[in-house]
Amino acid sequence: MPKLCYHQNMQRPHIADILAFTLYAAALLLSLRLLPAGSDTLYVEADGAEYAYSLSRDGIYSFSGPLGTTEIEIRDGRARVVSSPCPNGTCMKAGWSDVLCCLPNRVIATTGRNGGEVNAVTG
Repeated sequence: MPKLCYHQNMQRPHIADILAFTLYAAALLLSLRLLPAGSDTLYVEADGAEYAYSLSRDGIYSFSGPLGTTEIEIRDGRARVVSSPCPNGTCMKAGWSDVLCCLPNRVIATTGRNGGEVNAVTG
């Protein structure tokens, strides 16, 4: 049985392949540079009011809802729910996110990275 070497079966890349790969890589890098950097604002809706906080300013902010107080932490340009009186604690388990929802306490927070919109809210 003859011994086959992997490199003997490979063909040299054609100039068209190299050109196509180079154009693809350039287009990818250009598109990443042209994408918006994202918003530096956290928008919060709670208790019938709307609030806006800079994501560049670390802190813990409290919001009242029908069940009690929900606290949202902003740190290093990210946001998360750190405490909430909801029964399941799903909002706290979600961790750092661009969309934070404590539906039982009716507190919703979004960053501008997702367009500042929530797809749906159920009561």
